[in-house]
Amino acid sequence: MVLVGGIATLLYACLSMAGTTIAGLPLLLVSPLSYGLASLWSYAGHRWLTFGDRQPAPRAALRFFCLTMAGYGAAAAIPAIIGGLFEGPPWLSILIVCIGIPAVNYVVLSRHVFSEALRGSRHRVGHTA
Repeated sequence: MVLVGGIATLLYACLSMAGTTIAGLPLLLVSPLSYGLASLWSYAGHRWLTFGDRQPAPRAALRFFCLTMAGYGAAAAIPAIIGGLFEGPPWLSILIVCIGIPAVNYVVLSRHVFSEALRGSRHRVGHTA
């Protein structure tokens, strides 16, 4: 979970910083785009590496999509609030996104998105919970 989430967070941060500092684009545009790109890695990594989910998973994909849309909204709203309303620097918005969204994702992914894969893996290894 830490490796996949860490890579997704680092990907978001690097893309966001590069978009604002190198390309000179506004963070309000770059942040949600960066989040969307990082979420592609996040889904694939968490599904196959973290949770070992090899079954067709339309429910997990739908739940992940809903979680990603909430994160996408937060990745757009946080820069608008921090940078626009409070006139904070772009790095502060990026830092808040990098801390807040992974914390929420950890809870939601493990309890609501890939929980069926976790239950299935417990039964395969002989647990009786």
